[in-house]
Amino acid sequence: MTLKAIIFDLDETLTDRRSAIDSFIERLIARYFPDSDEDAQFRIAKRFKEADQNGYRDKREVYEMLVEHLQWENPPTADEYLTFFRETIPLCIQPMDQLFSVLRHLKSKGLRLGIITNGTVQVQAGKIRQLGIREYFDSIVISEEAGVKKPDARIYMKALNLLNVRPSETWFVGDHPHNDIIGAAQCGIKPIWFTRSGIWDHSEEIKPYRTIHKLEELIHMYAEHD
Repeated sequence: MTLKAIIFDLDETLTDRRSAIDSFIERLIARYFPDSDEDAQFRIAKRFKEADQNGYRDKREVYEMLVEHLQWENPPTADEYLTFFRETIPLCIQPMDQLFSVLRHLKSKGLRLGIITNGTVQVQAGKIRQLGIREYFDSIVISEEAGVKKPDARIYMKALNLLNVRPSETWFVGDHPHNDIIGAAQCGIKPIWFTRSGIWDHSEEIKPYRTIHKLEELIHMYAEHD
C-alpha cells in the first residue's frame, strides 16, 4: 500500500522535552527558590524529574509531590503552580535535532503530516506555536479538544479522518511504547518507535514496524519504501 501520511507524537518526538524540562526547572528555581545554592538546585531538579515521570504523571499530582518534598518558603497554591507551568513550559520548548529539515523533506514528497498529542490545548498548542511548525501539518489533534486520549483508538481514527487516509497508508512516529506504538498498531497503523536510547522489551505480540534513534532516519526509511 502506498504511504500517504505520517502522524507524529509531539513531546520527545518533535520536541526535545528533556531540554525543555531543564529550562523549565531553571525558571522554577528562579521564581520560587531564588536563594538556593547549587546543591539545593540539584535536589530540586532531581525531585522534579522524579515527580514529572517524563510528562506522564498528572500535573496536579506533580504539584502535590513537589509541595511535600521541596523546601518552600511560601509554596504556591495548586492553581498558581499550574498556571505557572502552563504559561512557562511552551516558552522552554526546543525542537528535536533536524526537525525542520525532516519536515520540509517529507512535505516535498507530497505526504500529509499530522500530530496526535495528549494534553491541554493551552500547553500543547503553545508548544507548536513556539516551535513554529504549524505550517507543516495538515491536521493536529489534541486530546483535551478531542475528548479522548492516546492510546484510545478513537483519537487515531479522528486524525486519519482529518487526513483522509486509511490506517494501512499511514505511519505513526512516537516515543511512548504503549500510548504511541501499541496504540497505533492496534488501529492498523504502522508504528515507528523513536527512542534515543532503548531496546523494545514491552510487548511480544505487538512490536514497532521500525525503530529509529534520530528523526532524519525517516528520510532514509521513506526513500526505501518509495
